[in-house]
Amino acid sequence: MDLNEIWRNCLGELEVSISRPNFVTWFKNTFIIDFKKGVFTIGVPTFFVEDWLKKKHVVDIQKALSRQVKAEVTGIKFKIANPAPEQVITFSNDKVIHKPVEKSPSESAPSMKSQTLPKNTTLNDYYTFSNFVVGTSNQLAYAAAEAVAKNIGKVYNPLFIYGESGLGKTHIMQAIGNYVLEKDPKANILYVSSETFINDFIGAVEIGAGRAKDFKGRYRNVDILLIDDIQFLSGKEQTQDEFFHTFNHLHQNNKQVVLTADRFPKAIRGLEKRLQTRFEGGMVADIGQPDLETRVAILSQKARVKGKDIDTEILYYIAENVKSSIRELEGALIKVIATCDLKQCAPTRDLVAEVLGGIMETARTQISPDVIVRETCKYFKLAKEDLLGQKRNREIVVPRQIVMYLLRVELAMSYPEIGKEMGGKDHTTIMHGSGKIEAEINTNSKLKEDIGLIREKVRQAMG
Repeated sequence: MDLNEIWRNCLGELEVSISRPNFVTWFKNTFIIDFKKGVFTIGVPTFFVEDWLKKKHVVDIQKALSRQVKAEVTGIKFKIANPAPEQVITFSNDKVIHKPVEKSPSESAPSMKSQTLPKNTTLNDYYTFSNFVVGTSNQLAYAAAEAVAKNIGKVYNPLFIYGESGLGKTHIMQAIGNYVLEKDPKANILYVSSETFINDFIGAVEIGAGRAKDFKGRYRNVDILLIDDIQFLSGKEQTQDEFFHTFNHLHQNNKQVVLTADRFPKAIRGLEKRLQTRFEGGMVADIGQPDLETRVAILSQKARVKGKDIDTEILYYIAENVKSSIRELEGALIKVIATCDLKQCAPTRDLVAEVLGGIMETARTQISPDVIVRETCKYFKLAKEDLLGQKRNREIVVPRQIVMYLLRVELAMSYPEIGKEMGGKDHTTIMHGSGKIEAEINTNSKLKEDIGLIREKVRQAMG
């Protein structure tokens, strides 16, 4: 019985019923260890993969294996293990190659990407620097990430990238890993979400010393540790303590740490001070809402990837009406493309308005100018009348300019629209005020912190 062939065919069945990103994430580097008395033992790379497969896919796996062996499979067990070179199932364009890979003396095993990638990596090949669209809202994060990728452990360690959901934090973080792997396929890179780190730690504590040793080995014997959504460590004291020691170990050994969060370190409630200061000890870079031109560039790039040539006017129309996140922007484009493919027609302004009506309405009502004004007044302890009035003292002028800037970047309002919201001010005043903040935000850490906290207050106010 060829266990490798059985598992390859089983994966071929499973990939039909599971979305491609999930399939690649959860089944890459899995293999059959053993089959005895009707029970299959499946090798998996991490504790978290084991837990996920048990909860989500064990029944499907059992049925698929039963069909392969044409007999009843009475149970499925999982074991943390790495596959031998001959047990690696090759993925081609994220699909399983169903035929066994021919072994040729001229082809050494390390030349295959599935074998040279570290066994614990869950990097997405799509996330590269080359297909990341750079604009004013993310250029600092992009430059910092590129510098880190070229000088691992030597500059900006840690690199902390923050911004709202769907703006490209995961993309730019994984681009670092993919860049390094391209240059050095033997680099040991680990990308996980904070949820994975938390669950791995809990599993290690529950099972005891043996698992704890595996846990420390997994997270400390790496060249680069990439952790997404670190804000979820908030309030978890034991996990924070473990991460503190993991961080220190890596940092002291010049290993790179890259973190993302939805807010900057000081705004994460329940985060220990010692972690906060370490996160702020490297480079803290934000990714903001993309401006109109960047959104159009993103749509154009996504359309090219899908082999579609969409009129620039249509792309502008979508970008003008969908502003909340790149993820929602891409979703809107996919919906338009799918509708046009179904109707076998080219996208028009009227068709886009019809298809995206619900999305556009949600985007328009997500944040109101009043909330930005109100939360800025509360933050600086100012009366609304003073903020929108004519007083020119600095303690009022700077908050006023911050409001102008936020209305511009968060809501993509025109200068005349902002002037109207701010008591009928001239559009040239708005241009000056907004531009002043934009010019200073990347060099003035106090200003950047103030704006980050106000954004957080606005988000909380909007629920």
